[in-house]
Amino acid sequence: MAWLIDVAIRSVIWIVFAIVVGASTIFSNSGAMAVGIFLIMQFMITWFYTTLFEAMTGSTPGKKVFGLWVVHDNATPITWSGALIRNFLRVIDFLPFVYMVGLVSMLMDNRFRRLGDLAGGTLVIYRDKTTQTSDFVHDVGLPPPEWLTREDRQAVVDFAERSRSLSPDRQQELASILSHLLDNDADAVHTLKSWAHWILRGQTDAQSTSV
Repeated sequence: MAWLIDVAIRSVIWIVFAIVVGASTIFSNSGAMAVGIFLIMQFMITWFYTTLFEAMTGSTPGKKVFGLWVVHDNATPITWSGALIRNFLRVIDFLPFVYMVGLVSMLMDNRFRRLGDLAGGTLVIYRDKTTQTSDFVHDVGLPPPEWLTREDRQAVVDFAERSRSLSPDRQQELASILSHLLDNDADAVHTLKSWAHWILRGQTDAQSTSV
């Protein structure tokens, strides 16, 4: 489906350019030059449409619609060399017809890569949508203990983000579940929210808020 979208975009570009070139030949009577320009434009679109988009943004318009991105097989952003190799070897993947070589290569590779991807060291992946940054804010930000695990910090943040829709009694009840992280005389709700603010907003912002 992503490929069909890109084909449609390229077709529109070709049609528009052909109309412009055709109109220019009527008034200038330079048919041979117009045909030459059109062939050069067709070559550029055929070979460099995907290359330019992937090298500059990591994805063509068609791929972006479906959340597809091209990266190196070590998950680093694709480079110009990788984009050139994977796209210029597309002609081999097309052989003998309808991308049969590429299809066989994908079926034999555990990450479904065609020859162009194998040669260029690239991989087409799905990329999750960027999650929105939490808008939780507390009046004080305090650094949590360094010994808190990743799971403990996530639990603190989850509690703080949910607390806005909870009654004070319910907040106290849930905070008691994390009481093993706190001093006995600590205000559990206030302390957990202060830690969450620090975790989400960063040390600098938390210090400026607590002043």
